[in-house]
Amino acid sequence: MLKSRVIVALVAFATCASACSGANGNSGRGDRDRGLSDAPIRGDLETEPMVGDLALGVAAFRDEDWDEAEAALKRHLKKNPKSSLAVYYLGLCAMQRGQSLPARKLFLQATALNPQLHGAFSNLGVLYLEAGEDIAALKVLQQARELAPDDPRVLANLAAAMLKRGLWSEAVDAYKLANKLAPAHGTLQYDLALAYMMRQEWKLALDAVELALQVRPKFALAHAAKVASLQGAGRLDDALEAANVALDECEPLADNFIVLARVLIAKGAAADAEKALNKALKLSPDNANVQLDLAELLDARGDKPDAIEWYQKFLKNKNPLPEDTRRVRERLRLLKEPASDS
Repeated sequence: MLKSRVIVALVAFATCASACSGANGNSGRGDRDRGLSDAPIRGDLETEPMVGDLALGVAAFRDEDWDEAEAALKRHLKKNPKSSLAVYYLGLCAMQRGQSLPARKLFLQATALNPQLHGAFSNLGVLYLEAGEDIAALKVLQQARELAPDDPRVLANLAAAMLKRGLWSEAVDAYKLANKLAPAHGTLQYDLALAYMMRQEWKLALDAVELALQVRPKFALAHAAKVASLQGAGRLDDALEAANVALDECEPLADNFIVLARVLIAKGAAADAEKALNKALKLSPDNANVQLDLAELLDARGDKPDAIEWYQKFLKNKNPLPEDTRRVRERLRLLKEPASDS
């Protein structure tokens, strides 16, 4: 039996990724939040002076010239081997290059050199989250919050970890505080909407996602969250209209076609839903949500061979949906059982 899931795909990843880049998630050309302030150390703490090669390296990093940044920071470290800021920014450079393990080592080194470096704890937490090490992420992000309780970037990362651990109420509180500290920030409002969605508080989710879209009208993921929230509230016609508006107004992601398909399924338009899922599949071939939705759609239609194929693809996915895995295995076992003679 097809199960309707209205939560937007990749909730935790979207939260983690946007927080990792300073809640600066980008979806759609020209659609980008302003950056959150970058303050790895509280202003009331003494730290090393930002001069010479350290200043050059940090400036190059902010200009996104990773090669020049690394060269200057390494020159500074040769003369100042205990420079926690140089190590920290080298970690950021590695993170920007997608070098997770070197970045981890650098952030750990930075915190050993300066235990007050909350930015290193925060980014280390993001890397743990991306690796699926949720408990470790929560621990270091709580350390970051103790050091910098009023940093919206830390709060956003901590809330993402709370979502991964199923701490819905705590995540809502953290996102609400982050939004208070950095108002009119589209991605933070979107993240808050996701937390409300996890608690199935659809009205609050809609209020948050509408604020996100006021700031970022072409924010494709926020459009998908709006559709999912409308469906969760039982407003299927409004959800269908919102899904079509999103496809017209922004550069769609797989999520936009996924939520459209789920609304169409709820309205009994399975053929149109399958077309939407195939479009999602083209945009994101390895998307676990698409694979599972297709499997369940085909299963409900009685197309056993294709349903089995898609269930198997879902179970082999590197990023499965843990809450669905056991149910899928049981359903697959039933489908493979030989029909009994009657």
